[in-house]
Amino acid sequence: MDKLHTIKSHREFDRLIQTGAHLRTEHFRLHYLPNQVGFTRIGIAVGKRNGGAVTRVRLKRQVRAMVAKRDDSLPLDLIIVIRPETLAEEYAKNEIELLAALDQIRNQDIEK
Repeated sequence: MDKLHTIKSHREFDRLIQTGAHLRTEHFRLHYLPNQVGFTRIGIAVGKRNGGAVTRVRLKRQVRAMVAKRDDSLPLDLIIVIRPETLAEEYAKNEIELLAALDQIRNQDIEK
């Protein structure tokens, strides 16, 4: 994921979380809102309750890899909040759950 496809500013995170639609799964909370740039932009949030810095970075890296497998051409801004119950060792389960949530968002967006 290059800089063009990421959301980093605190202001954009807050805007998405407060005004966007959301989807909650067992290990993730996804906030999304259509954008005008024509491609998907992603931000990932991991709280300190998830563990130390090494664990948080590992979780973010894993989520980036999961999202990279999906070729989303939907114009969305997407914030993925990794919940404290998420374990980095359960990569396969987390991947199935996150990709299913992304499919659900895609289906909701297509229906509109």
